[in-house]
Amino acid sequence: MVTIKEIAREANVSPTTVSLILNNKSKERKISASTEERVLQIAKRMGYHPNLQAVGLKKSTGQFSYRILIFWVADSRAQTMLRFFNGVGAAIEQERLPFEALLQPYQAGSLRSAMKEELILTCHAILVCNAAESDLEFLESSSFPRPLILYNRYSQKYSGVVMDDRSIGSIPAEVFASHNKKKPAVITTAPSFNGMSIRQNLFAYTCRMHRMEEPLAYCTEPSARSGYATTLRLLEEHPGTDCILYMREELALGALRAFQEKGICFPGNMEFIAIGDSAFGVSEVCSPSLSIVHLPLEKVAAECTRLLNRHLHGLENKPTSLVVPVTYIPRESCRDKQR
Repeated sequence: MVTIKEIAREANVSPTTVSLILNNKSKERKISASTEERVLQIAKRMGYHPNLQAVGLKKSTGQFSYRILIFWVADSRAQTMLRFFNGVGAAIEQERLPFEALLQPYQAGSLRSAMKEELILTCHAILVCNAAESDLEFLESSSFPRPLILYNRYSQKYSGVVMDDRSIGSIPAEVFASHNKKKPAVITTAPSFNGMSIRQNLFAYTCRMHRMEEPLAYCTEPSARSGYATTLRLLEEHPGTDCILYMREELALGALRAFQEKGICFPGNMEFIAIGDSAFGVSEVCSPSLSIVHLPLEKVAAECTRLLNRHLHGLENKPTSLVVPVTYIPRESCRDKQR
């Protein structure tokens, strides 16, 4: 294994200077950019990787802990991060795992620039969340010196934990069909990963299987305001629509005002279901309360954390994909038939 002393000898600097550079303290100690670049290039060429135990012993207590980098996309999905980190924290507490979880935001499609080698070498394991298709292409073509787990993404190379996308799409169609609905619609956002397409395709397929009309599809921006405007447009262009699937909860929350303006009451002929990804519990208390396909973000996060632990200890050697089931919660926007 290459040591800091060997890098220092090659770069003709002191081991202390190398240590400061490798620990991202160049600016703090006023080390020149040229020296920093030279040392980093030499370290890369020599194949240097920091000792994992040394990385973990940086806590003030001196107790060893694994540092987990969680890459989370900085967009409208940030609200679901609260639920995800709650799940990570619960798993750490329940399993008594010596983990230190650190958040690393990134822009969708720009994971490559966020996953800098010097950053990766400061952690023990990596959890990538909400990767776009181009991000997945980058990951599939790359190799990393640390275990890497994917949240809610499919891969042939890396292990991951996903939600049951097929059920997320088919359950609403099954419910609508059981209520004798015939004219479905779906209001969605631009797909950011393959699972969204799976959900929408399964919704359409299940509608056809139950002899419903082909679902109308409206694509809009991921906001409550867009949900309101798009729902108004749908109702004006296709007034016979009798059931709607909202692919994001905030779209359905925005739609409530549109239904009110159109004089549509619940229960009634119209029904709608949302995919429940919110962290705020608004769907339970709004009027009407939202029927949702509940996404088990906390459970998925906990399973990701446990899977990381198994990879860190060599208990998982091959890519593993765990599918977590989802549940349907009926409320006022689409009542049970018995109610």
